[in-house]
Amino acid sequence: MLPKIKRFNKRYLFFSILIGLTFTLFSSSLMLEYEKRLEESSAYQNLKLQVLSAQQTVGSYSDIFAPYVSLTFQPGGLTYEKTVTELGESKSSQTSLNMSTDFQLFHVFGTSIGLSIPVQYTNNSEGDSDFVMNSLGLNINRKLISEEEAEELALRAQYLKSIYSMEQQEWALFINLVNDVFSQRYYEGLEAVNRKRMEIYATQFDNATDDDQKDVYEQQKLLAEKAWLNTQKMLKQITLFNSQMIEPVYDQIKETIQKMYTKYLESPINQPSKQIQALEMEVEKALAEKKLWFLPYVFNPTISFNLQYYFDDSDTMDFDWSDLDFLPDDFTLPNLGFQAGDFKWSIGVSGSLDVFDRGERETAAIKREKTYNIKRLELKEANEQNQQQLSKIVLDIDIAKVDFQLKELDYEKSLNDAEKSLELYKQGFITLEEKQLSLLELEQSRLDYIQASHQLYLQQLTLMQESGTSLGGFLDEETN
Repeated sequence: MLPKIKRFNKRYLFFSILIGLTFTLFSSSLMLEYEKRLEESSAYQNLKLQVLSAQQTVGSYSDIFAPYVSLTFQPGGLTYEKTVTELGESKSSQTSLNMSTDFQLFHVFGTSIGLSIPVQYTNNSEGDSDFVMNSLGLNINRKLISEEEAEELALRAQYLKSIYSMEQQEWALFINLVNDVFSQRYYEGLEAVNRKRMEIYATQFDNATDDDQKDVYEQQKLLAEKAWLNTQKMLKQITLFNSQMIEPVYDQIKETIQKMYTKYLESPINQPSKQIQALEMEVEKALAEKKLWFLPYVFNPTISFNLQYYFDDSDTMDFDWSDLDFLPDDFTLPNLGFQAGDFKWSIGVSGSLDVFDRGERETAAIKREKTYNIKRLELKEANEQNQQQLSKIVLDIDIAKVDFQLKELDYEKSLNDAEKSLELYKQGFITLEEKQLSLLELEQSRLDYIQASHQLYLQQLTLMQESGTSLGGFLDEETN
């Protein structure tokens, strides 16, 4: 029995899978910005289309009781006949329409089943009409050795891979959004600090009378200018929000990540990611093919069965032999049509077998045997890499926590230094510029402290992404 697979649904639910969050975690500004980035991402839209295509392929292959139904129309046209006899002239016309309804069931335990019902409609000039549906045709085809299960596993694996790729793109877009907001907050604050430093060092340079001191202030001014230009460069690399939007979005992001991560820790993910699940299916497929390693060497024909059954009399093969003048008047032949209950059937075997080749069959057989071991190695390597990556991210989170604590200590120290500078300025021991520089150091320390919290948030998001949680765009439902 093949494992059930989750079905993609177009409805938009943000954080509804695995982490149990709903749209209410987001106010309109954050949600709208995320949706906008999804809509404007060509990579995401392409992956979304691939998921839809893969879902349709799996559904059409695995849903064996959903038939293909087609109607074929073939107008017979208008027939007009004029006859002159001893009794006078007679005219007649007739219209006809042939239609066939075909039902096709594919992949029914390795078998394709088709049912055809032909229908004929006629209408003549005398007002008589006839609707004839007197037979049906049945055709059944299958390979002697079927590999339908392996083919379906391959389709399901591809479906899971396409979902995984799209989910990773969703995470990438969201993390990029979060990073843009965090970077804007940090670099805008840092830009203001460096600009103010430039102004203070310029003032000190102008007021200095000692040449050596002037050189020191000029160097400090140039360093501040370089730092200011670097912050300008960083701001150019991100998508900026307007001043009215940045604050509410910033607060929403912090609140959302905190709720997400808390829920993630409360409900750890026990199942492998969709990428690992896809590799597991590929291993199953390779095993099924390995068991039939000899298939390239053997004759594997297609067996077909056809049945035509008449449940009503058929005169479609009647022929009026009296129209042939050269036959005697008393010449008659039996009716060549079919009567109710008549049927005809046939069984056919078709296929080919290569007797001599240039090693293609041997290569195909070796590939079937070796692919299973290769896929097992790929699965093992993927599991190991995933565990290594998760362990690395957990360590990155621990490092980010330590760095956050260090920045917190630096910020507390800067607070004490700023208080001392204010007191020294009141007592006249330092200049106004020195007091201002001390306050700027405090602001720099505060920004670094906030930036350390940003890095912690980003590492938490990365851990959730690598753990196989889903973000946005899905509603998982088990197929019936």
